[in-house]
Amino acid sequence: MAARKKREQKFTREMQIKLMAIFAFILLLLVILNFLIAYINAKSGDQYAKVVLSQQTYDSKTIPYRRGEILDRNGNVLAKSDKVYNVVLDCKVINSSEDYIEPTIRALTQVFGLEEADVRNRISSEETKDSQYQIVKYGITLEEKQAYEDYTDLSEDRSLTQAQREELENVQGIWFEEDYVRSYPMDSVACTVLGFSNSLNDGIFGLEAYYDDVLNGVDGREYGYLNSDRELQENIIDPQNGNNVVSTIDVNIQQVVEKYIAQLEEENKNGPQESTQGHASKNTAVIVADPNTGEILAMATDKSFDLNDPQDLSSWYTEKELAAMTDEEKSEALNEMWYNFCVSEAFEVGSTYKPIVVASALDSGSITTSFGVTCNGYLQPVAEEDAIGCTGIHGEESLGDVLKNSCNPGMMTIGMDMGVETFCEYQDIFGFGKRTGIDLPNENSGSLHGVNKMGIMELCTSSFGQGFTATMVQELAAFCAVVNGGYYYKPHVVKQILDEDNSVVSNIEPLLLSQPISTKTSYQLREYLELVVSEGTATDAQIAGYDIGGKTGTAEKLPRGNGKYVISYIAAAPIDDPQVVVYAVIDEPNIENQEDGSYTKNLVKNIMQEILPYMGIYPTGELTEEEEQSLGMQVDTQPQTEMEVQYVYDEWGNLMYDETTWEPLTELVPVEVTESGYEADNVYGNVTPPEQSDDGTVDENWADGASQEELIYDDAG
Repeated sequence: MAARKKREQKFTREMQIKLMAIFAFILLLLVILNFLIAYINAKSGDQYAKVVLSQQTYDSKTIPYRRGEILDRNGNVLAKSDKVYNVVLDCKVINSSEDYIEPTIRALTQVFGLEEADVRNRISSEETKDSQYQIVKYGITLEEKQAYEDYTDLSEDRSLTQAQREELENVQGIWFEEDYVRSYPMDSVACTVLGFSNSLNDGIFGLEAYYDDVLNGVDGREYGYLNSDRELQENIIDPQNGNNVVSTIDVNIQQVVEKYIAQLEEENKNGPQESTQGHASKNTAVIVADPNTGEILAMATDKSFDLNDPQDLSSWYTEKELAAMTDEEKSEALNEMWYNFCVSEAFEVGSTYKPIVVASALDSGSITTSFGVTCNGYLQPVAEEDAIGCTGIHGEESLGDVLKNSCNPGMMTIGMDMGVETFCEYQDIFGFGKRTGIDLPNENSGSLHGVNKMGIMELCTSSFGQGFTATMVQELAAFCAVVNGGYYYKPHVVKQILDEDNSVVSNIEPLLLSQPISTKTSYQLREYLELVVSEGTATDAQIAGYDIGGKTGTAEKLPRGNGKYVISYIAAAPIDDPQVVVYAVIDEPNIENQEDGSYTKNLVKNIMQEILPYMGIYPTGELTEEEEQSLGMQVDTQPQTEMEVQYVYDEWGNLMYDETTWEPLTELVPVEVTESGYEADNVYGNVTPPEQSDDGTVDENWADGASQEELIYDDAG
């Protein structure tokens, strides 16, 4: 069968006409659309363009908040944030015209002292040439910013040539970003309490870290955009500045404490101990507190550093030592320098713990004030263990004698009378083994044996402050409760929060946590502690005219027998109504015999002698002139005055006579009595009447030593 022939399709004329008609129709629509667009653009184009532009962000930048200040209790500024400016380049704008580049580079180098090569590289390098945000200088002052504005000033009243004006008009792409920089006006004062913050407003250590959320605020924002009339509009959201923190620190007391720590450091830095060579000790620390509120008035360690340059280790290491340090070693060294021994270090507190044990034993009824003990110089609590020695053989002792003599056998006897459960109960009541809650970071809780782990030997050693660890702030808070009437206050370093206008946001009132002992027991302990200073181990810490109670402490460090000790002294004044407590600790003093407690006693004595009059705590006993002067008190050194009969002379030095009797005139004159004799108010003194010459004058030497300048003559001589 033959194949079918394929049918041919023809593009007929009819089809061509239809296609042309469709094409013409589409073309007509496009023409009409173009006419419509042209019509709309001609009639309303500006309106639509403005609407579009008004929806586009023109500019946006952050307005930084100001971090709050830290003040002392008297309003002295300890930490503040100063406004500064960062110099920012908009490289894209600068590169938009060749005319802008050189004038802008000259402005940056001449006004801000920037390196030309660095600026040119920022503007031209592939990585930054299109950047609109390149900070070329951080933290310039308002004065430096004003210097730039003066440099680029194009006002009509400024005398400039046309070339100069064109030069300055081409300075483009430079703007300023507000910022704040943290500063510490008193440099190193209270450095371990304050801590510091970094450039990101993150608090590092101290109050800066603990109150970080309080001190920090919220950034503001500035938006710029074009409105419907193509006008630049700004919308500003103001920043919320941080609150101010008012500390309990008294900067005057703080400086006194730091002065005497520095003095101790200087006097003992060349001591015999190799491990602490160049320094007075491994650690030295002092706390001054108000026992009736828990407020810390001063807190300092020997690890002083400049808060404005906290990375500087030069005061603790030589250049050679610093150069040899790895980054990790340097970081460890910095942490050690910033470390606050007062709250972060737990150690065996030693005999300063004894008043707390005696108070606990009395309050619990384990002993009475009629307690007595015989000290033979040692006590062996457990037959299988070595005997524990005392500082001497005290013989028969009362309860007051035990504290006065710091007698270990007496304290061990008291501890055993209390028993493990009662002893541990009062350790807990007085806050040992747990954090006090002081408003400083990194507080250590210390470590205790506990009821289940405390045997007789542990009980005995704990009774005189060894075998467990505590922090300075724990010991301080407990001692304050012993002497203030029995009330345990939470120690704290901040008393108020203020807003940026110094209106009170919150008051941090003294917080009474408990009453570990009765007021009667507290009063009894005051008597015993006064004996320690007047008759016992702290007699050399007495201050003339003041009744002070205190307790010395010496703790042998582990391993026992290595000759390493922590010495301490804590004192309250006046002991009949304590207003201040001073506690000093020296860890491994750089001296031959580290048991020598005179260093802490002298440290506390020096501090107290200076701060007691400042605090309005005055002596109650009679003082000698020397004692008043040693306390910085004003001494009445005015000489006594007596009345004496003297001759009367006229203004020329001539003796005056009674016109009736012609006897020389006399008068009573006050005369100061000094060690060397009389010093008359009258310069002529009580002298023999001079003989007159024929012309009525007297010899110039008649006044027995009166100087020529002191004599008065008339015109005739």
